Amino acid sequence: MPHLRIFAFLFLVSAITLPQVWADASTPLRFSVIITGESAGSLEAMAVDGGSWTTSRKLVHTAVYIQHPKGHILWDSGLGTGLSQQMEAFSWWQKALFKVENVHPAVKQLEASSFDPLALHAIIPSHMHWDHVSGLEDFAGVPIWVRKEERAESRQGVPPAFVKSQYDDANLVWKTITLQPKPYRGFPNSLDVFDDNTLVLVDLSGHTNGQVGLFLNHPEGSTYFFIGDTAWTQKGVTTNRGRPVFVDWLVGVDSDFEKNGEQLQRIHALSQQDPSLIVVPAHDELINRTLPVFPEFH
Repeated sequence: MPHLRIFAFLFLVSAITLPQVWADASTPLRFSVIITGESAGSLEAMAVDGGSWTTSRKLVHTAVYIQHPKGHILWDSGLGTGLSQQMEAFSWWQKALFKVENVHPAVKQLEASSFDPLALHAIIPSHMHWDHVSGLEDFAGVPIWVRKEERAESRQGVPPAFVKSQYDDANLVWKTITLQPKPYRGFPNSLDVFDDNTLVLVDLSGHTNGQVGLFLNHPEGSTYFFIGDTAWTQKGVTTNRGRPVFVDWLVGVDSDFEKNGEQLQRIHALSQQDPSLIVVPAHDELINRTLPVFPEFH
């Protein structure tokens, strides 16, 4: 009977999960932390100078999915689907040192929640170390925003910091961004992503030559400051203590150890001046799990 066929058709259409719309004028500014994996565990004293030799930390590898009315952004890409092959560039002891567990790439999580990964407005890596750009090739075609200093260093870099196979795909689309001489919250140079003061990039070079930090000013009043790897833990920010010198000596963590210390001092002072500011080191599992974790949002 015709009406039964129409009913069946409508039922099937209603059962199809369509990709979610990524951006329109009614989209609220909100964000969600995508945890793409975690370290196998290490002593806190390895992550921050003055840290405990008896406390174990399982630092996380994250991406942050930000919804904005003018376009949706991925801050860092976390660990990607090609991680196993990428880590073949590491020596045996580097593989042991940087061993990761519970890998769940951002692209898989987004797809599972019916988001179209290729509809992103941009991916903005805080910097191009292996654990922040492992997932870039999962989003081939989405513009990747980086400073020229960062791109140049990544081309010359070597493991374990930089792994070229993560970003040598010809299908990747690069956009060079330049910070403007516009002071913002104590930082001399900045870039307002959408010209509305909601997402503002600042210079955090030191850990790498072109690392950037991201201020996210939520309409409800909260301000988050994503600082990449200027510090690995929030404890490093509150105590103004960076990574131990012996760790930097062992694996060459920072491009400019002293300059990174100066950036950490600036962040520490800012957090003292504004206790309401929520500073988020990329790998701190404690602070990241207090934020909305995908698929939950702010």
